Amino acid sequence: MVHTNKYSSTAVKLYQDDDKKPMKFSIADVKGYQFRNDYYELKEVRGGIRPGKEYSFMKRLTKEDSRIHLYENTVKVTTSNGRNMGSYTYYETQYFLKLPNEEGDAVWPLSSSKFVPNFDEKMSKLFPDCPSLAAKIANKEDGYFYAQVSLFKKKRANVLMNIIDEYNSCK
Repeated sequence: MVHTNKYSSTAVKLYQDDDKKPMKFSIADVKGYQFRNDYYELKEVRGGIRPGKEYSFMKRLTKEDSRIHLYENTVKVTTSNGRNMGSYTYYETQYFLKLPNEEGDAVWPLSSSKFVPNFDEKMSKLFPDCPSLAAKIANKEDGYFYAQVSLFKKKRANVLMNIIDEYNSCK
């Protein structure tokens, strides 16, 4: 996993069979990589709270030819238990969306202000070319809506997959 805000100075190392020294590539030269059956793409995280640009290789959950893409990103989180109590580390899965007709490699977290609150209003406006889908989202139909307070990130991802699948088949 690569997660960085130092886009220009970060190197990706690649070892070939029996190599002692890795080949080094600038992160800007690596579009993505495949690991087993999963494909990871370098994406710029938008809507974050950190200053500057943030980049991460994220697992693409949608087909390559999808009109919208959903990505899964797992990050390492270390928190402190308080003064002199030590810290602990865990991994958190986050989901990101690449919007239709948006240029570049920017993705947005599903919990960002781009989608919530008022998911139904904000998301339905993204699909003027598919009125039936926009109506399902605006009407908060089951499977096409999630509330800001939804604690289940996987549920948000499932809702987005429903929307993506329908948008891809919309004529």
